[in-house]
Amino acid sequence: MSLRHRAAALGLVLAALATLAPAASATGSSATGSAGCGRQLDAAVDKYVATTDARDARRFNDLLHRDVTGVLPGGTVFAGKAEMAGFIDGFFARTDWTQTFELTRRTVSGCASAYVLFDSVYAEPAAGYSQRLAIGLTWTREHGRWLVLADQNTEVV
Repeated sequence: MSLRHRAAALGLVLAALATLAPAASATGSSATGSAGCGRQLDAAVDKYVATTDARDARRFNDLLHRDVTGVLPGGTVFAGKAEMAGFIDGFFARTDWTQTFELTRRTVSGCASAYVLFDSVYAEPAAGYSQRLAIGLTWTREHGRWLVLADQNTEVV
C-alpha cells in the first residue's frame, strides 16, 4: 500500500472514530466527554462553595483562572489571580461573616465554558448586617480543569 493510500486509510479510521466519540460522551463513559465535563464542573462548583464555607483560601484560589476578574457589589474590581487571591486571603481570614449559596442556574457549553448563578446572603451577624446577592460565575476549562474566569457579585434589592 502506498504512503498516500495509508494516509487516506488512517484519515478514514480517524473520521470513523470521531463519529463514535459523541456517542461515548452521551453515555457518560468518557471522563472528558460532555457528561464527564459536567460532572467535573459540578465538583468544581461544590469546591467553590465548600472552600468558602471552610474559609480555605488556598483551595479556593486554586479555582481561579490566571486572568480572573472579580467584581464586588460596591464596584471594586480585582483583575487577575494575584489581586483576587490577595482579597480572598484577607476576606477568608475574617470570622465575622456567613454566606449562603443556592444554585439557581447552571449552563454548560460542552467542555469549554460554563455559567453558574447563585442566590446568596452575605451576613455579619454581630453587626446586624445582611446583604442579598446574585453571584454569577463564568467558568472556563483549561488543561482538564474548570477555573473561574469571572466572579460577579451583584446586590439584589
